[in-house]
Amino acid sequence: MLSLLGAAAMLAGCGDPGGIGKTYPVSGKVTVDGQPLTGGSIQYIPDAAAGNASKYSANGTIGADGAYSVTTNSVTASAPGAPAGKYKVTINTATMGINGPNAPQPQAIDPKYADPAKTTLSVEVVAAPAAGAYDLKVTKAP
Repeated sequence: MLSLLGAAAMLAGCGDPGGIGKTYPVSGKVTVDGQPLTGGSIQYIPDAAAGNASKYSANGTIGADGAYSVTTNSVTASAPGAPAGKYKVTINTATMGINGPNAPQPQAIDPKYADPAKTTLSVEVVAAPAAGAYDLKVTKAP
C-alpha cells in the first residue's frame, strides 16, 4: 500500500500539467515616448512563422509604472512566464477600468500594437535574457 502511495506521489510531480512545457520568467517595462505606459494588457503570441510551435499565449497586466510580467495559461493549468521562443507582442490600452474602476486610464497608443497582424513588437524568450530584453517601446496614437 505504501509503495502505491509513493508511486502516486512521484507521478503527481512528473509530466507537464496542461501541456504548457517549461517556462522562463518574463517581465519588463513598457514606455510611451520615454514615459511609462500607465496601464493596459499585454499578450505574447507564439510566432509560428519564426518557429515557435507553442499552443499557448502568455498574458499579463501593465501596472501604473509600466511594469509587467506574463503568465502562460492552458485549459487546465497556468505557469509564470512563457516557453522559450519568438513571440509577437500585442498591447491593449482600450479596455476601460483595466486597472480598477477608479484608476486613471492609460495613455492612448498607436492601435497597431493591439493587432497581432500589424504589431511591430516582437521578443524572443530565452533561459537567460539580457537586462532589459523584455522592455518595450511604443508610440502614441497618431
